[in-house]
Amino acid sequence: MTTPAATSASAGADRRPTHALVASALVGPVLTVAGLLLTYAVRDRLPERVAVHWGTSGRPDRFASLTEAAVTASVMTALLPLVFVVIGAAWHPSARGPLAGFGGAVAVFLGGLLFGSLTSQRPGEVAQAFPVSWLLPTLVLAAVVGVGLWRWGRLRPPALDGTPRPVPAGAVRLDVPDTTRVAWTGHAALPDVGILLVVLLAVTPLLVVAVLGMPWLLLLAVGIVALLVLTGSARVVVDAEGLRVTSLFLTWSRVPLDRVAEARTGTVSPLREFGGYGWRIGKDGTRGFVTRSGEALVVERIGEPPVVVTVDDAAEAAAVLNTLASRRA
Repeated sequence: MTTPAATSASAGADRRPTHALVASALVGPVLTVAGLLLTYAVRDRLPERVAVHWGTSGRPDRFASLTEAAVTASVMTALLPLVFVVIGAAWHPSARGPLAGFGGAVAVFLGGLLFGSLTSQRPGEVAQAFPVSWLLPTLVLAAVVGVGLWRWGRLRPPALDGTPRPVPAGAVRLDVPDTTRVAWTGHAALPDVGILLVVLLAVTPLLVVAVLGMPWLLLLAVGIVALLVLTGSARVVVDAEGLRVTSLFLTWSRVPLDRVAEARTGTVSPLREFGGYGWRIGKDGTRGFVTRSGEALVVERIGEPPVVVTVDDAAEAAAVLNTLASRRA
């Protein structure tokens, strides 16, 4: 798939994605310093040896010195989220905002989980893996930081010069009068069996552990199910506004009609091209909502990487979008 040349110019001029990625890299170290200061402040109230691992029963099964536990928490909080930063630096600039958001949210979650469980322990009390007093604030802050970095790092598309760009003469179109109102609606979804299998594999172990003694994992299980529902199915609409890919209250992709260079069909391999299924960003910045291998609608955008959606009747969707885009002039 090709990326319009104007994308490079836009990426070079807009520094926000890079700034958001740098900020994301700093979240973990900043939280690590804060966690170490808090640990130092309450060190006299902590047991001589603190719990660092919990079994499926919810009770601690491994202990370490305070220094060892603090070093482990620091390394994990400061370094693990950098995986997203490294990937973002190697990926297209348009992917840096989402990856900065993911990295920042992971750093907050790890900081709250590790330093929360460490500093909340008291002699003679059973240590908790994720104390309730830390759980809700950590999740809220992770969401705020993640969304904030994501939105800050969004790459602005280059401005259009006001002259409508004609759709290539060879692009497939509908043979209808220009006054005819046309629209198209489709559905991109994982097979029902696939969704059920993923839910069972991802959620069942969490439910078992939650019932055995770690009830906070129920929230994680609910979050995974919600994410699977949102990313496993989407409504695809082509009309006078352009292309929209939505599920419930989220819009995964939106291509205004004046940004459509050409719509066509293509063949996609989710694992090879995007590394998975659902809403994805390729290394070249291609946006994809991919739920299966095979035929897909490919929308080439003016000044931005393409958008790929796996839908049935992709050729018809492409024809409708090209027909509408060709009326811009």
